[in-house]
Amino acid sequence: MDGDHQENNWLLDDPANEKATALRPRVALGEWLTDTEAGAGNLLARVIVNRLWQHHLGTGIVNTPSDFGSQGTRPTYPLLLDFLAQQLIQNDWKLKSIHRLIMTSATYQQSGSDNDAATKIDPDNQLWWRRPPVRLEAEIIRDNLFAVSGALDKTMYGPGSLDQATPRRSVYLKVKRGSLIPILQLFDAPDAIQSIGHRDVTTVPPQALAMMNSPFVRTIAEKFAARINADKDLTPEKIVEKAYWIALSRSPEPDEVARMTAFLNSQTQSYGTDGNAKTLALTDYCQIMLCLNEFVVVD
Repeated sequence: MDGDHQENNWLLDDPANEKATALRPRVALGEWLTDTEAGAGNLLARVIVNRLWQHHLGTGIVNTPSDFGSQGTRPTYPLLLDFLAQQLIQNDWKLKSIHRLIMTSATYQQSGSDNDAATKIDPDNQLWWRRPPVRLEAEIIRDNLFAVSGALDKTMYGPGSLDQATPRRSVYLKVKRGSLIPILQLFDAPDAIQSIGHRDVTTVPPQALAMMNSPFVRTIAEKFAARINADKDLTPEKIVEKAYWIALSRSPEPDEVARMTAFLNSQTQSYGTDGNAKTLALTDYCQIMLCLNEFVVVD
């Protein structure tokens, strides 16, 4: 920030310069927003860490992320909110440190299992006695599809696209009201016309139907299958294990291995004498992995 100030000093020192008129208020606003002594810095830090907590746990410490005023709800843990805000400020406003702090906390790592005694005391889980499941955002679901297929293009910068099949990350998709991205709309991508503090999360049949029948998802499944099939010597059991590690980042349970291996074998037989029977069966299996609830929900 200091470098930016020095670079723009000549603009601020020249009242006759047209650009100075537009720049001065913006710089002043930015300085006031991040000023923790006489400005809104402490409030800004609270708002930011509350959004990060909401991202990881589904609900913010303040349940009205866009309203910290008298019309908003009170924080469930004021001291925790202040602690996270101070950590953000002390770490030079770096978000990665807060992400790490939340995700390594006992609250984030605890089970999502129900508890009768806790449910009677705190049915809304305001005291965070369990970690609720949180569905991934639409953009992350799309990026994750490309990631497991091995086709994700991590190239930074450059023009965007309106094609949902482009392998670049979703941040590079254009937003055009007349040409919305289908996969994003299915999973509740918000309207870009207005800002929102919390996305609606719906569970509707078209989501499952798209994952099962969409040509886009089928293409992803084919690439996923090709990634697994790169090693031709894998047994069906090893194929199942590799797919679980890639898609879900865990090893399958014994009963899962048995069910999925049986599915692979039956699908291969169902394609009969087709020379691509094994490939088609593997593609079917990979598409099933993409349809699992665990693929789109952090639990």
